[in-house]
Amino acid sequence: MISLTSRLTLLVLLLAALGGCSWFPWSGDDDEPEEVKPNPLPGIQQEVDMEVIWSRKVDDRAVKLRPAVVDGRVFAAAADGNVLAVASDTGRVIWKKQIKDFYSRQELANAFTDDLDIITGGVGAGSDLLVVGAGSGQLVAMNQSDGSLAWMTRTSSEVLSPPQIDGDLVVAQSIDGKVEGFDAVDGSSRWVYTMNIPALTLRGTATPIIVDEIVIAAFSSGRIALLDRERGLAGVDLRVAVAQGTSDLERLVDIDGAMQLDGPRLYAASFQGRIVAIDAGTGRIIWAEEASSINGVGTGFGNVYLAAADSTVVAYNGQNGREVWRVDALLHRDITAPVAIGSYIAFTDFEGYAHLMAQSDGRFVGRRKLDGKGVKSGLVSANSRLYAMGDSGTLIALEVR
Repeated sequence: MISLTSRLTLLVLLLAALGGCSWFPWSGDDDEPEEVKPNPLPGIQQEVDMEVIWSRKVDDRAVKLRPAVVDGRVFAAAADGNVLAVASDTGRVIWKKQIKDFYSRQELANAFTDDLDIITGGVGAGSDLLVVGAGSGQLVAMNQSDGSLAWMTRTSSEVLSPPQIDGDLVVAQSIDGKVEGFDAVDGSSRWVYTMNIPALTLRGTATPIIVDEIVIAAFSSGRIALLDRERGLAGVDLRVAVAQGTSDLERLVDIDGAMQLDGPRLYAASFQGRIVAIDAGTGRIIWAEEASSINGVGTGFGNVYLAAADSTVVAYNGQNGREVWRVDALLHRDITAPVAIGSYIAFTDFEGYAHLMAQSDGRFVGRRKLDGKGVKSGLVSANSRLYAMGDSGTLIALEVR
């Protein structure tokens, strides 16, 4: 018999990994896990092609490190510490840096062990800066022009999501429930907001959003806070999901996936909780539906697209939450949050396939294998192209035709 502690640990690790050819949820009544296998790829009628325009090797591994696209350049990072800037149109390498070079030999020995990822969070880009979270518990800011070091600063804990940059402010969220604002010029701390988190959480954090004078942050407690940009004080702190059940596992309600701000509405989804639409000005919940998601939501055509925890794709009307369509052909394939490109939404799965669906009715219109090791960071849509950072460390540019 597997102990409760072992079951909790194993399941959380499996959920965090979001991959493999099967995973093992528990029914609650059985002592042994029930194996759930991913659906085979469904047959589709290929209506459009996803053509690889260029690809560039960054390093050997880059799990969940999303590239960033700014002003005709794509910035990508790998777990080994390499950071690359390439021209978005041609893939020409502009510069390549290794962040370990910014540390002295003694600092390296103290900061990293052989089994520790050098880069754990990224990539954030803005205000001529590029910022990544290091496994040493530091933010490393680089100049976009040449990759030179701008500054380094320590965070309270590990940063797993891309830091966000807006003007003179850099915002990073760490896994201990803290959101911190830093000065974009020198990396000095300006404010810290702390949320109490449960003893058991999924490994990950949502990516904060900076809009006007507000910083939006979501937490593993199932809460969302709207913070004052200048002081980090919470003007709104609301509960999106309510923990249910008696065990720590049953009470997981993390908001780890992508949130989306579409005009005045904020959309977010929690694990074992709800998908909600929130008025970002007042913090009022406009509508809510029961849902469970690890990777979050995307938006387009007035809809909100949920990547459910079981890899069902659900489209909701953004105004009222009414379900528009639902597709469960990719069950348990660990899909990423959908991104909109033209009339379609795109996302990836644990086998490294990119899928393209029509926003109108959810039919599959295209598919492309990108990386045999998977693309857990998902896709970035920018300037009518898709960009992917494969788990094997290859940056890929796609065009939908």
